[in-house]
Amino acid sequence: MTAQNFSALVLNLDRDTERLEHMEKQLAQARVTFTRQSGVLGDAVPAALRPYFFDAAGQPKTTMKRGEIGCYASHLCALMRVARGELGDAVLIMEDDLTIASDLIDILVEAQCAAPKNWNILRLSNPSRRAYVPVAQIGSRRVVCYSKIPNSAGAYLVTPAGARKFLQKGVRGLTLDDDLRRPWFHEMETYGILPPPIRAGALKSTIDAVEAGRFDKGMSSRSERILRGDPLYAFKRMAYNMRALGVRGWLLCCAINVMDMIAKPIVGHSNVDRIVQFFANSKRKKI
Repeated sequence: MTAQNFSALVLNLDRDTERLEHMEKQLAQARVTFTRQSGVLGDAVPAALRPYFFDAAGQPKTTMKRGEIGCYASHLCALMRVARGELGDAVLIMEDDLTIASDLIDILVEAQCAAPKNWNILRLSNPSRRAYVPVAQIGSRRVVCYSKIPNSAGAYLVTPAGARKFLQKGVRGLTLDDDLRRPWFHEMETYGILPPPIRAGALKSTIDAVEAGRFDKGMSSRSERILRGDPLYAFKRMAYNMRALGVRGWLLCCAINVMDMIAKPIVGHSNVDRIVQFFANSKRKKI
């Protein structure tokens, strides 16, 4: 039996006792020991975190909804603990609506050994719709480097160095999902596990129903304000991908993404995994 070599936190609002019970059952089946951390509501962001979202007068500096701010702030609270090193060298941060593989400990122990030594974060809760470069095989799964990081921050393994990088940037204009999908914002060395050992969205959100409104409905959209406002955005993304994937890996991923985009309307589904596997097998045969 593999021993757990990471700490685990479950982010959970005080009112959401049923969601906590769901996670207790899931993690008990996976033999994962965890600590509960109270989630944050968008109207009750702790003082230490308010500069990430509000100005000195308390006015929002973001177009995020209240629930999105609360979700982001909950993760920042956890990441501050990770950054201080009080939870160890690797920390599994989880939301409270997950379906978890029963062999999660084995997967994460193997992944930490197989991943590049410079990894900052391992994404665990969403399949990839775009091409990726396999880095290492761990049983029936692979540690990968993405050409486009998938959405969902439901679960991820992060190091103190990675947490410190993510906390350095100031005001947050994008949601947590969007920020984590753009690692060049924070210079985070990002990898993932495919197929993902954790699935997010097993339960309906309890935040959006009561915190869907924006603080300021007149503010411009996130994409216009954050992304289009940076003329170097496309260059920064390409430069990161070329460095992370290698030039050959980046070009191959671009080709696979184009092939999949052409084929998807014809076959009715994505074939990214099959195409990536085909090229991976071809490379092994040449070797």
